[in-house]
Amino acid sequence: MSFPGGAVRLQFNSTLGAAFLGQFATAILYGITSLQTFIYYKQHYKDPLILRFLVGVLWILDGIHVAFITHAMYMYMIVNFANPLNVDKPIWSVWAMIIVSNISNIIVRAIFSRTLWKLSGKALIFPLVIGLLSIYVAADAFYFAIRGFRIDSYLDIHHFSWSLYNGFAFEVLVDGMITVSQCLLLRRFRTGIKSTDSIITILMVYSINTGLLTSICAILCLVTFTVLPDMFVYFAFYFVLSKLYVNSVLANLNARSTILENMPGAKPLNKYDYTDPSSMSSGGANLVPAQFSSVVDPVLLTTRGERSVLATIGETSPV
Repeated sequence: MSFPGGAVRLQFNSTLGAAFLGQFATAILYGITSLQTFIYYKQHYKDPLILRFLVGVLWILDGIHVAFITHAMYMYMIVNFANPLNVDKPIWSVWAMIIVSNISNIIVRAIFSRTLWKLSGKALIFPLVIGLLSIYVAADAFYFAIRGFRIDSYLDIHHFSWSLYNGFAFEVLVDGMITVSQCLLLRRFRTGIKSTDSIITILMVYSINTGLLTSICAILCLVTFTVLPDMFVYFAFYFVLSKLYVNSVLANLNARSTILENMPGAKPLNKYDYTDPSSMSSGGANLVPAQFSSVVDPVLLTTRGERSVLATIGETSPV
């Protein structure tokens, strides 16, 4: 398949073959998503209702996303097996998949923005900037999908390919800004106490890994579409991009229990008994700033035989 303009050039290894590998990867990632969702509801049933609801919505959207991709690949590789020229004809489920993926990404970025808002002491600048950029990315993706429903050949994508370039470029920008903002905000909560600072470091690593993974995938989508616009290689990366967002969210939510279990001397502190952070200081122990502890459930950490220091963990993860 050649694009844009020119004779049709069929190379199934780099067209349908690449898309099939992407579909195979999404099926595996959806299995991981389902497992992580089960673990989340089993271990974190006391999380806020809105968060538990959004996790369920993300899991449902993830399943619909896989269904649309599977339908598209079935139509190309089974139904139209004897008519290979139809590989150039867009199928409605491809554009529907983009819409579902976009809705899922909106939810993920909304959770990111809420976390930045709380970490910053409820400063509006972070959610405002991230929100405006995310709205542009979402609008761009919806525009691309709607235009896609109206074309009869992938050859016609070049008429509005600018929206794809802009969308991926701003997607990388937003992910980078979220990652950098989280790391900078988390650094402010270092206390000099080893146990507390180790939690902050772990949360920063999770933030970097989350943003880096999705950014690399978005960059690969952009590069492959630019260099190989007549192939389906970019579809392979785009298929898994939404899965990476959802799995990153779930991995960070579920990691809270693992982090606590690996912290020496850690024991839970009932958040409803927590009133005044200053009342817990003793022997010169430093406490995490109040706005940080208000974001999440508190955890009491014992450090080197000194008095306990209040550290926090939970929504300070990249979600």
